[in-house]
Amino acid sequence: YTYFFFFLFSFILFYSCSSPRHSIDGGDTAPDFKAENTSGQSFSLADMKGKRILIHFWADWCSECRAEFPKLEEAYQKYKNDNFKIIAINVGQSKEHVESFVEEFKLTFPMLLDEQSEIARQYGIRGLPTNFFIDENRVVTKMIIGWVDEKQINQIINKRNAK
Repeated sequence: YTYFFFFLFSFILFYSCSSPRHSIDGGDTAPDFKAENTSGQSFSLADMKGKRILIHFWADWCSECRAEFPKLEEAYQKYKNDNFKIIAINVGQSKEHVESFVEEFKLTFPMLLDEQSEIARQYGIRGLPTNFFIDENRVVTKMIIGWVDEKQINQIINKRNAK
């Protein structure tokens, strides 16, 4: 019951306290943001220019998000030397909470904190997980609400490599 009420409270808070959303879709320029990882290191999307990026918005109460992380780590290890980066952005949870999650799943890609859900609002997040594939020029090539599997990642990466 505790998790159910926490989820319900988080859901209501996330959606009721946000400003009207504009949706980011394929062809749009990905908005820049600045955030810190769990070690306090600052990240900016603008600093990643020239890289292909998967931005993954998540929270640990989301069962699909939890199930997705081993596949995301596998894809990161496979493609990280191929000009591809994964940036996971935790929505609305504390640094300590996220640190324990990173440790549990042994994640090596950047895990950014969005404790006040500011970046999620900026991107118009309507559900978790939400994934944005961004090209070298910060243009969104694909947005997927829900599960992203290895096959989808492979298709998007290989499609971009063929150009």
